[in-house]
Amino acid sequence: MEYVSLSQTIEAHWFWDTFPLVSQSYEDGDEFQEFGLRWAGKGFTYTSSPGWHFPNKPLLEDFNLDNFAGVAKVIDLTDRAKSGFITAGDFTDKIGLGPLPKITILKTGHSDEIPLRRREYWTQAPQIAPAIAEIAAERGVSHILIDLSCDSFESRRKDFTQGIYNPNSEFRNRAHVSGLILTENLCDLSKVASEIFILCLPIKGEGMSTSPVRPVALTSWPSQNPSLYDVSTPILNHWRWRMETWRVQTTKADYHIDQTEYIQSGHAFTHCDAPRHMEREGATIQELPNMGLDLFIGNAQIIDLSDIELPSPVTADLLESRAGNYIKPNQRIILRSDLTNRLGYKSTRWHTHAPNLELSAANWLIDKNPDAICLDFPQDYIAREMPGRHVFNHEFEIHHKIFQAGIPFIEDFKDLGQISKKDVFLAAVPLKMTCVDGAPMRAIVIDW
Repeated sequence: MEYVSLSQTIEAHWFWDTFPLVSQSYEDGDEFQEFGLRWAGKGFTYTSSPGWHFPNKPLLEDFNLDNFAGVAKVIDLTDRAKSGFITAGDFTDKIGLGPLPKITILKTGHSDEIPLRRREYWTQAPQIAPAIAEIAAERGVSHILIDLSCDSFESRRKDFTQGIYNPNSEFRNRAHVSGLILTENLCDLSKVASEIFILCLPIKGEGMSTSPVRPVALTSWPSQNPSLYDVSTPILNHWRWRMETWRVQTTKADYHIDQTEYIQSGHAFTHCDAPRHMEREGATIQELPNMGLDLFIGNAQIIDLSDIELPSPVTADLLESRAGNYIKPNQRIILRSDLTNRLGYKSTRWHTHAPNLELSAANWLIDKNPDAICLDFPQDYIAREMPGRHVFNHEFEIHHKIFQAGIPFIEDFKDLGQISKKDVFLAAVPLKMTCVDGAPMRAIVIDW
């Protein structure tokens, strides 16, 4: 099974107010390397829901996970796109008379021809007939993915020149009116077959109508209708983490917007740590196999520690007694304490009463040769002192021990108790960003 990224890279861009940022860096004399993200409601590869511009329509959280992960059909319209306009007839000629899967991808070849950084990405895009959205909805589609943008660019000049009107905004409107989710700005669709298993998992937050996403295609899969379990902690305003999220809402006679925006500045909520986060010479996320996808997606084993007292140390003896006979090498180890479910992510006790890995436990985990170590609690004992004082880089003994073995972390899972099996398939997808130390994630568990 191979994992193919179909996402644009989030980076500085002339068109969108969404951008990555570096909140801490070694070059600036900081203790850590830390990513950040300004999400302005749209930009790069992103998912939008009907409630974005239409009142009383569903938001992203109102849809089940199988609308974002599942078998998808790729409709190749590249030959029709050359004319500049893809008609409803072009679409029906390609799909025939039968139903379509919930998740359907329209491939025009546009993003492979023109880079996202160029103005021509908008001015030379083929137009998609709005009626295609309604036809897709009638055939059973709930989520359409496309390799171009539906955004118009409003001029900031006094004379209103140099703006870009995008006719595909009407396609997006019709898709939303028809109850469809839409994901824009895919790329590299030439690398996948006509049928794939797609992971198109938007970053999780409360009340979000749009969200950044990194679609990833699985080239093979064992089951057409697996069970899906969300194990992500949603972003929210928080007393400890440098997070600011707000909701923009406006309703007029001819205009409606309901949009969540945020600034995330630091490692919090469900995310991954590349070794560079605390090791100056550690691997960046770009240097991990397949930019981390090969380490963060695949078979995993859950070690259940949910019955231990809070706080308690996690020792090698405890791990051996719980999982010594079933942990396999080159997979992902998930440590389940249910900390967030027991105490709440906003609670100060989440820090002061968290379990922690002892050095013996770190050595035990390293000996199992995992691709990644995943947790729902802060791994270092010293982390509980962070709210009260500046904790220095060298004090994170467990982070350093595991990073020096070349192993990345996935942190801040929740709701692991809904999964009854020990052997599972983890799909933890980091956003594709220019930051080097890690990225925000959406993570699910798949029971094939």
